[in-house]
Amino acid sequence: MTFTTALLKVVQFITPFTTLTSLSAKLTDVPMGKFTQFLIRNFIKTFNINMEEIANKDILSYKTFNEFFIRKLSEGERPIDTEALAVSPVDGTIGQAGAIKNGLLIQAKGLDYSLKALVGGDKADSNFFEDGNFACIYLSPSNYHRIHMPIDGTLVKTIHVPGELFPVGTRNISNTKNLYTRNERLVCIFQTQIGHIAVVMVGAALVGSISTTWDGTVVRRKGIEVKDYSKENLRYKKGDEIGYFKYGSTVIVLWEKDGGVLPLDVEPGLAVKMGRSLIMEDAAESSKDNIKHSDTDDMNN
Repeated sequence: MTFTTALLKVVQFITPFTTLTSLSAKLTDVPMGKFTQFLIRNFIKTFNINMEEIANKDILSYKTFNEFFIRKLSEGERPIDTEALAVSPVDGTIGQAGAIKNGLLIQAKGLDYSLKALVGGDKADSNFFEDGNFACIYLSPSNYHRIHMPIDGTLVKTIHVPGELFPVGTRNISNTKNLYTRNERLVCIFQTQIGHIAVVMVGAALVGSISTTWDGTVVRRKGIEVKDYSKENLRYKKGDEIGYFKYGSTVIVLWEKDGGVLPLDVEPGLAVKMGRSLIMEDAAESSKDNIKHSDTDDMNN
């Protein structure tokens, strides 16, 4: 067990999640000289970070842990699938994906959660996605943590929903009822060629903050905050960066009924990279995409 792993286990055991997250946010944004470098090097070792894909490989240039954690990748490291209607906005692992039925999304076997609650409780917002589809992607600490646009679109509104900061690992997903509607989240709704799409950035234990390119760091508050961007013409292209997490969490993508289908290989446990297909036009294209990714995986193994 490395120093990083041991420290996380001890601190999580003795500290409430909200206090732990606040402490984490402060410590990881403070320059601590050699100790910062020690933490970064230990983090790289603990989570087997691929340094070859990072734009800035000079460890000494990162003054805080979070500067390294939200590191950028070298150009071309995440090619964007131009044939897909929409792509994965993040690196991570598929938790669940599929149809939204009767206003419910699957959290885990035997556990569902409310679409309306997820987007903040306004029926007008949840109506966009009734009988539509979703994909839930979990980001582990080892993943690249910047969030990108799944499809060309214009920002319509954001809804910041305050909440708890429960961990979003496999154990909690399988045992904590309504996990995603209890945790803090930022719902970002865009207008696109396939209708409305929502990119829901879900906070969790140790997530120091959620940031967006249009509004900076989200300020934690007690009440729901809705911001209307419909008149500001904030357009983003597929693959454009739209935000980042400071530490691991989850992104849930929602899209409208008849807005496209999931590729056949998208299922729980699948590791995905930002830029790979997430929404295809029809089943035939989905099947071809599945074969294409299988061939690529075979070449890489």
